[in-house]
Amino acid sequence: MNLSVLLPVFNAASTIQSAVNSILEQTFPNFELIIIDDGSKDGTSEILHTFADSRINIIRQEHTGIVAALNHGLSIARGKFIARMDADDISLPQRFEKQVKLLETDVQLTAVGCGVDIFPPENIAGGMRYYVDWLNSMHTPEDIRKNMFVEMPLLHPTLMLRVNRIRVIGGYRCGDFPEDYDLLLRLFAAGGKFASTPDILFRWREHDDKLSRQAPTYRPEAFRELKLQFVRKLLLEKNGKFLFWGVGRDGKLHARSLSRYGWLPEAFIDISPKKIGQKYLDRLIIEPDAIPDTTKLILCCVGTKGARQQIRDYLLSRRFSEGEQFWFLA
Repeated sequence: MNLSVLLPVFNAASTIQSAVNSILEQTFPNFELIIIDDGSKDGTSEILHTFADSRINIIRQEHTGIVAALNHGLSIARGKFIARMDADDISLPQRFEKQVKLLETDVQLTAVGCGVDIFPPENIAGGMRYYVDWLNSMHTPEDIRKNMFVEMPLLHPTLMLRVNRIRVIGGYRCGDFPEDYDLLLRLFAAGGKFASTPDILFRWREHDDKLSRQAPTYRPEAFRELKLQFVRKLLLEKNGKFLFWGVGRDGKLHARSLSRYGWLPEAFIDISPKKIGQKYLDRLIIEPDAIPDTTKLILCCVGTKGARQQIRDYLLSRRFSEGEQFWFLA
């Protein structure tokens, strides 16, 4: 068995049939589809039992949440690869074929994603469209590595992972944080390498009832606190001293969160003449040209549109290396 597909479902009667059909119509045929029905009460179970395909394994459990459902599926999966799928989305026919090929071509890869089309258009706000465009620009392991602390650079239901890599870190964790980003960050901390096919192979349904809109574990504060936990572990504990670029709204949120754990920069950086020479959190705000050439770590968090590229161009011109000496947060 090459591939196990994990599809947790809870009360998705209106979409589960199209989701399952999109898996059964894959051009890559060698898979098992493990559907974990997490206590649905809306007719989902009845729909699931209309499928006669021998590759489907339906597991019924009491409603205990997505983490328990995923770990249940992971515990019985027989494939060397695990593919994720959600009950309200659609995988296009060549998704598995192209993702398996990518994993088999580069044995160093821990997981791969794919390009995403978000639908229906009338439900898509500007911020979500911006995120999907950014997501679809993440292809190479270096792209994904450098952007690991910006947003989640691979969409969770598009992932295909090596099963041994996910099992060695203990599967999914339950807590006051998004389980999908936590999994990716723990794989990254364990030395994981990631890529994504440039092809659009997944249709991501946007609606108000989706779990990421309802559960408190997906609120912005939960994402920020989780990513900063790994920033502290992987960057600050390694380097000690650092500078922080950005004292606008987003920068202050991140800086205050870090300060609660005792991490304050040597100085803040900003381009505003009104801010330069002032202090924030009792640290001097300096202009970019005052950054010492010997600086080992700069965390950059500026929310202004286009600012990230301007900061990148400036720091690269100063011969600082992105993903080594400077990292972006959002």
